Amino acid sequence: MKVVDTKTLAQRLAGGDSYIRTKNGEVQGLAVTVRDNPEAPEVIVVGDGPRIVSNAELLMACERAVPVYIKQAVNAWAFRGFFRATSFSRDPEVIEAYRRHRDAEKVAGILFLEEEYESTDLQAGGRWNIDPETRKAVEEAAIQCVIGYFEGQNPPYKIEDRQKDNCGYDLLVMREDEALRIEVKGTANAEPSFWLSRNEKAGSVHPMWRLAVVTNALSDEERELELFKTAEMEARFDLEPYLWRATVKADT
Repeated sequence: MKVVDTKTLAQRLAGGDSYIRTKNGEVQGLAVTVRDNPEAPEVIVVGDGPRIVSNAELLMACERAVPVYIKQAVNAWAFRGFFRATSFSRDPEVIEAYRRHRDAEKVAGILFLEEEYESTDLQAGGRWNIDPETRKAVEEAAIQCVIGYFEGQNPPYKIEDRQKDNCGYDLLVMREDEALRIEVKGTANAEPSFWLSRNEKAGSVHPMWRLAVVTNALSDEERELELFKTAEMEARFDLEPYLWRATVKADT
């Protein structure tokens, strides 16, 4: 875990006193304290000040991952990796679930971040990578494919979009007494390959959780959808713990 001093942090993130650092209208990164955000960097509690709310909205609009630093001590900031915002919820129930010690009346919303890993979707310049525009197009095409599938059933399912709620799945699909929790994964390739976050993996233990994998997501002619129960997913795919997060042990 690389630690830098406050001066170096300011040079890297353009300075400023906001924990969402911006320059010329663009987010440069985050400098967060665990006192105010004990679940950072995955969960950020956004106060009700107009400037920080504006910065949170800028972060949501940002297509790229930004560096995140967590304060360890006076003049010591630990680099935690590159993260991108996945949702900014203003839902009172979500705020209540994540605000911790913060006064609910002074919380505007909850930002959810995910660490950006190298993608295995498209190859460019000798590295496996995917640009933000293509990634967004793949994600949207996959979601619409799954929605179309369930709306086309007889009788059709009612669908509730839960992508911004960071609840371990993307769509709540309901019909009569059935309520499926659908996590959607899309790829531009014919071979299914995807990342499963810690939160999504934890959500997969629910008996109504399902994995929807959309291959060839950007091709109307070749796009295919497969649905898996958790046991079927684990039988079909090798789920490899690709990264390990290391923190200092309490007794050292």
